[in-house]
Amino acid sequence: MISRNQEQEKIMFSIYQYLFYERMNSEDLKEIMENVFELPYDEIPLFSKEVCVKTLVHQNDFDEVISVNLNKWTLNRINLVSHAILLMSMGEIRFTDEISKAEIINIAVNLSKKYSDANDYKFINAILEKIL
Repeated sequence: MISRNQEQEKIMFSIYQYLFYERMNSEDLKEIMENVFELPYDEIPLFSKEVCVKTLVHQNDFDEVISVNLNKWTLNRINLVSHAILLMSMGEIRFTDEISKAEIINIAVNLSKKYSDANDYKFINAILEKIL
């Protein structure tokens, strides 16, 4: 059994890969999640599937909210890791009631520090403070 933090990291990886492959018009989310979680889809935790699938179903709506809150930036200038973190955070706040806003922002900042450029965590924090 994986921890919630590991699960959230895998959700972020799944969304990232989906965004990456979406640009290439290949692979579906089920296959991506199976590869990221290294489990058959039926064995992936329900929390992960719900957040990931529902987030990507509502990606256009979430992207609009993100875009409105970007100061002198456009969505296509954000790197895919940061985009995936923002989408995951929005999905968690909208589709679960298990995690508080502060926890979601903390998780997003930690993922950004681990996987994004040096100061991207400040950007992630600022955007999430506005939109969550």
